[in-house]
Amino acid sequence: MMEVALAEAEKARGATSPNPLVGAALVDETAFPPRLLATGFHAAAGRAHAEVDALAKLAEQGGDATGKTLYVTLEPCNHVGRTGKCTEALLRAGVRRVVIGMHDPNPQVAGGGADRLRREGLDVVCGVCEDACRFQNRGYLRFLQSGRPHVVLKAAISLDGRLAVGHSPSLPKAPQWLTGELSRRKAHELRSFCDAIVVGAGTVLCDDPLLTVRLGDRRETKQRVVIDGALRVGTDARVVGPGTLIFTSEQSAATKKDLVSALSDRGVSVLAIPPASTKTGRRGSETDIALGLAMTVLGQRGVLYAICEGGGVLHGAMLEANLYDEAALFVAPLFLGDEGVPLLRNVACASVSEATFIDRPVFDRLGADWFVTGALRRGGFSPSTSVPGMT
Repeated sequence: MMEVALAEAEKARGATSPNPLVGAALVDETAFPPRLLATGFHAAAGRAHAEVDALAKLAEQGGDATGKTLYVTLEPCNHVGRTGKCTEALLRAGVRRVVIGMHDPNPQVAGGGADRLRREGLDVVCGVCEDACRFQNRGYLRFLQSGRPHVVLKAAISLDGRLAVGHSPSLPKAPQWLTGELSRRKAHELRSFCDAIVVGAGTVLCDDPLLTVRLGDRRETKQRVVIDGALRVGTDARVVGPGTLIFTSEQSAATKKDLVSALSDRGVSVLAIPPASTKTGRRGSETDIALGLAMTVLGQRGVLYAICEGGGVLHGAMLEANLYDEAALFVAPLFLGDEGVPLLRNVACASVSEATFIDRPVFDRLGADWFVTGALRRGGFSPSTSVPGMT
């Protein structure tokens, strides 16, 4: 039943931030076998929470929650925000038992929901499918822990780790596809699941991307973010438009006031960020800013999940700054050689044991391509133990 609740929560992936994903299932456990009565999920910030949604759906069917069991992926809230207390709704409905996937570490909740229900005499169980519940809300947990979103390194690469063939200034701006149609569709699905799409200025200047979600007839614009320390992106770029955010250096913002004004007139927010304090920022490059601070700003704007699509300079700087939590790599079955653009630039690794690696990677086939995903870890890599089952 908790797996049912987890599946309900996934229906709102990409739509709930800054709130977590939450799913619920109301069950009659007095029946044999237990009978699923209604399900619910939190669809968006300001909308009914999963528990209340499930109770409402049961009521619409003419059902009664008295004496029933609620399965919910995240601890019910016991505070008033945009909506009322879920604990009060459960008590009013007469729910007898509540099974919780994970406690909510949000200081506003912090065990208060479970404790309140127990004080009122309900049977409360916590920690069912907890690992799956934590993984589902890894962006929410990352934000509560560090104030920044969960950031995914996304790239399409060749077998020798190249992003594309070097771009010639004489050629028109256009993306160079390495992967097939299935991979490109999957990439748009990844965009749809996130809150923000991040690229460097070099990608904008070479590819002129829209950075939108395009799935069949569906068109959607997420928070579009450009890391552009030197402020090289002009007003003619396709990414320029209402809602786009450009992070630039304080120096560039001060010396290019006319461009900042022109971008602002197009609806772009240009934010000046202090310079990087480490080697991850190179003077005059798009990464000549404190990237950690830029990610914190995204968190303050309600972004829980960000997908970074590079290019190589930005990927390298983000990796060096230890700002990547996860990788999503589309690997095409080809080699590009010396003319290929490296996935990572300006990254130094003293030894294999100190390398950043994908911990327990998952491999999926997408036509002729491989799709490799997994959490990123730094240091402690061992080929014999870190990737079980790989030979």
